[in-house]
Amino acid sequence: MADIDYTFLGFYDLPTFNTRFSEKFSKNPRFNGGAFSDMDTLVDMIGRDLNISDVRWGAYMLATVMWETTSLFTFEVPVKNNKGQPLMKKGKPVTVKQKKWLMTMAPVDEVGHGKGRRYHEPVKVAVLADGSARVTEQDGDQFSISTAGAIKALTKGAKMGTTDGGAAVKVYNDDPGDENAYFGRGYVQLTWWSNYAKAGVAIGRGLDLLLDPELVKEPKIAYAIMAHGMRTGFGFANGHKFSEFFSGKNRDYKHARKMVNGMSHAEDVAKLAKVFEQILLDSRMWVRIPPQYPMRSKGIEAYGDHDHRRLPKPRAGAIDGAVDEYVGPDGGASRECALRLAGQSDAGQCVSL
Repeated sequence: MADIDYTFLGFYDLPTFNTRFSEKFSKNPRFNGGAFSDMDTLVDMIGRDLNISDVRWGAYMLATVMWETTSLFTFEVPVKNNKGQPLMKKGKPVTVKQKKWLMTMAPVDEVGHGKGRRYHEPVKVAVLADGSARVTEQDGDQFSISTAGAIKALTKGAKMGTTDGGAAVKVYNDDPGDENAYFGRGYVQLTWWSNYAKAGVAIGRGLDLLLDPELVKEPKIAYAIMAHGMRTGFGFANGHKFSEFFSGKNRDYKHARKMVNGMSHAEDVAKLAKVFEQILLDSRMWVRIPPQYPMRSKGIEAYGDHDHRRLPKPRAGAIDGAVDEYVGPDGGASRECALRLAGQSDAGQCVSL
């Protein structure tokens, strides 16, 4: 395999990405044409993330999401007679239900909501005057959570989790806190109330995720949890991080599975990641990032020195019409200029819209 420079910090052209994705995955039994919008959202977030500086990192996140968010869909399918015509009964078409596992590329709930596990039962969360919180579990065990995410047992011998299906004690029933369940949610399944609390603090959201666990299904938050964990080894990643598997010439998609779910389905996810790697390499764009504010130099307004994030000239067959975006102070991009890449030698040229 020829040496490839995987270093990349910038956007991916979505039309190119979607075309290449269809070419590679349209015959996959889990292919779902309705998932493109959610997939584009994810690819866009990867492109905007200044901490994701390696194509392999983005590829592994996409492969993980494709695998972890595949969900069971139920369809009503019309029944046909031996002539291929719809079978009718009392003037209405006869249908049967069919189920199929399809990719969603969107944050999802854990199948079964953790039924049978010690985190399945809901807990009560009360916000205290100083901004900290108290968690009461159904067996009466109580814990405090500081605004910094530090957890302390308030009940002697308290142990997180309760027996699934057990009866709630009086302490729980009398507690004034809000009741929430902390089963798996997101691109990678975040479980246990303690992990919701710690993850919220880690991504700069304080105790928000503990107080409202459904926030984890918002794409930006689900992405922040996944990207932060895989970069740092925090939380669900169990100490494993991107740099352990992707650095220099090291390209270990198989063992990268340790970041998410041990080695379960490691080969399956690795195969997907290798395909996503090629799709992302084909979809890279030129990106120009100005400083936060314009400045004046000798009476001429200018943006000063730009950070030109350059790529090799698009290879033959690359899709034309990619967009060069300006990234604002908040990390958001405005489409202030468009750029046709194919055949253009100076990617610095840009036409204002």
